This record gives sequence, structure tokens and C-alpha cells, in this order.
Amino acid sequence: MKKNRTEIGERLKILRGNKTQSEFATEIGTTLRAYQYYEAGDRVPNIELLTEISKRYNKSIDWILKGIDKSGDEHDPQEEFVYVPQVSGKISAGGGLVPENHIEMKIAFRRAWIMKRGDPKNMALIKVSGDSMEPTLQSGDLVLVDHSRDYLDPHGGIYAIAVDDTLMIKRLQPEYPNKKVQIISDNPKYKVMEAMIDQIHINGKVIWFGREIER
Repeated sequence: MKKNRTEIGERLKILRGNKTQSEFATEIGTTLRAYQYYEAGDRVPNIELLTEISKRYNKSIDWILKGIDKSGDEHDPQEEFVYVPQVSGKISAGGGLVPENHIEMKIAFRRAWIMKRGDPKNMALIKVSGDSMEPTLQSGDLVLVDHSRDYLDPHGGIYAIAVDDTLMIKRLQPEYPNKKVQIISDNPKYKVMEAMIDQIHINGKVIWFGREIER
């Protein structure tokens, strides 16, 4: 019985995504304390709450309780989703800031989606700080960095880079054949910098970003 309740809690966690427990509890119409019991597997939501969750998130009650979708197939949430760590600290899109090597939380991505883009074991989520990449990236955005892509693509892109021990998010554009690279801020008030390719340490390529909607 405890195992079943724990699995229900895991599926609720998937639906919660990157919302806080408090935000999610308010959204589905319950208290934070009650929701914490549900997610921890200590209690099971009543039928009224299950119905509300089902309507809001377009998931059947069978899926919430048993992991069974409309086709009758049973799915293990751990198989359908991949959890990518969000590390504490911020990568600067301005002056630069080295993130601490500490996991704040893990955020779920659909396995099928993320596996098309690389190996999630090589990825991390980090918050952006500063305005130099606006309007593309804003301060507070979460960027998904693929650390295995620690090389410059021929057509460039947005990367997490280290220059003189400063880690930052910048757009890189290679210049051939002089082996130089332009370090570009999307915000036009910042000047374009230039460096030799071997002077830049590429920490990884930004392949996705998420943004919280301001209330």
C-alpha cells in the first residue's frame, strides 16, 4: 500500500513540474500541508481532489492512481520522464558569475523529447543573471546546458563559456580562417568582443530555456 501511495506521489510531482509545492497546492485547491502528505506518499487525495487534478492536467484518475493511461497501458513515471538537476548559483549574462556545484532541485523533461537533443546525464539547468542577452534571454531564465557540446559549432550558437575564469552566457560566432571568435551580447548596448578560439573555454551549449511568467 505504501508503495502505491509513493508512486501516486511521484506522479503528482511530475504534474507539479517546476512549481513549488505551495503553488501547486493552491492551484489544485488544497492546503500545502495536505499536499505534502500526498506527494510524500503518506495519504491519497480524495475523489473530489483527484477529479480536479484530472481536469486541470488532462490526466485520467487511473493514471494518477495506477499509472495507467487511456489505452490501458501502464507506464512507470521514471521511464517516461528524465530529471535534470538545477544547480545553485547563476551563470551571468552580464559581468559573470561562477555557479556553485550544488543541486537545488531536479526538473522533469519528457524522455522522448530530451533524448533527441543529447544525453541528459551531460546536462544541467542554470539560472541566467544580467541583461546582456536580452531580449533572447532575461535575468532569471533557466537555461539547459549540454556540457558534452564543449566545442564551437561551425555556425555558432549560444554557449556557457569561461573567459579569464569568468563564466557567462554569450552568442559565439566563429571567424574563419583566422581562428578568432566573436563574443556577442544580443543586447545592443553591449559591445561585441573578439578573442582567439583557444582563449575561450566552452562549458557547454545552451539548447533550451524556460521563463517564469511574471504575475
